[in-house]
Amino acid sequence: MLKNLSRIVLYVLCAITIAVTCLFFLGGEVDSTILNIEKEPTYTDAMVYLMYACIFMTALFALVSALWQFVMKLQSNRNSAIKTIVSFSLTIIVLVAGYFISSGESITLLGSGEVVEEQTIRMVDMMIYTIYTMVGAAILLMILGPLAKNIK
Repeated sequence: MLKNLSRIVLYVLCAITIAVTCLFFLGGEVDSTILNIEKEPTYTDAMVYLMYACIFMTALFALVSALWQFVMKLQSNRNSAIKTIVSFSLTIIVLVAGYFISSGESITLLGSGEVVEEQTIRMVDMMIYTIYTMVGAAILLMILGPLAKNIK
């Protein structure tokens, strides 16, 4: 039953994506003399909203499945569930630390002269610091993991 449902959902999402993509590329352009903009496809909003919906659904399903797996682990193996909580907590700590050490100075973009807000810069810096930390931790674990195995 679940296999058939996932196949149906896949086909429906593919059909919607193909339809919106065809509208985006073949649906014409907004009259640039009225809006004083460069060429923009007519169905840009539909494409953007479809991508928002896809990102939201992906995040929702990832969170629900992670929560479901955590509950199943909690019932069968408590130690494994505790390891999951510890790794999740460490990730949150890295994110919060990255937010607090981020710059926060507003900057002006070169081409347009727009000023980027402090909150946006803090979020971008937080993600960059988090990526650096996670990549560094992964490299350290790749190096130290086999060494720790050999010591035992």
